[in-house]
Amino acid sequence: MIVTISNEYGTGALAVAERAARALGYRYVDRQLPVVVAKRLRITPEEVEASEDSRRTLGERLVDSLERATPETAQASAAEPLDEELVAAVAAAVREYAAKGNCVIVGRGAFAILGARPDVLRVFMHAPREWRVAHVVESTHERRDLAEGEIDRVDRARAAYVRQWYGLTFGDARNYDLCIDTSRLDAAQSAASIVAAVQARA
Repeated sequence: MIVTISNEYGTGALAVAERAARALGYRYVDRQLPVVVAKRLRITPEEVEASEDSRRTLGERLVDSLERATPETAQASAAEPLDEELVAAVAAAVREYAAKGNCVIVGRGAFAILGARPDVLRVFMHAPREWRVAHVVESTHERRDLAEGEIDRVDRARAAYVRQWYGLTFGDARNYDLCIDTSRLDAAQSAASIVAAVQARA
């Protein structure tokens, strides 16, 4: 099985995804993707990461210690659309990991790239904006106004990325198999829900 993790910013999705991967004994795929993309484009992983972060302010990078940037966040901060070659390389890397099976893939539009396949569980994590703001402030010790701005920016960026490149609506429950409100279920409970869904599907 392949699990894809999509999320609103500030939901604590990375902690949930890592817990679920450990419990399932699956490969956790997050930071490996820039390495694969770099090889495909014949650039360094650092250049891939830099392309995502170079236009971001110091404050944005500090807030991002909670949840790392993904290609969709570069979309919002760049003046021009995200390069088609990079999007294609990301899609190819996601499919490469999925082909190996038994993995949890975080972000990168994986839910849209892989679609409603029988061997894919598409998870979306969400929470009320106020809860997410408080969670970011508590996790990063940043100012509330900075957290609010980052949440709104990343949410808009992810929605624009998915709409532009895949023609889908980010957060629309019809595009996912399991939606989890992380304000109501903690990380352990959320991960357990994913594990149970995988086991039921398997």
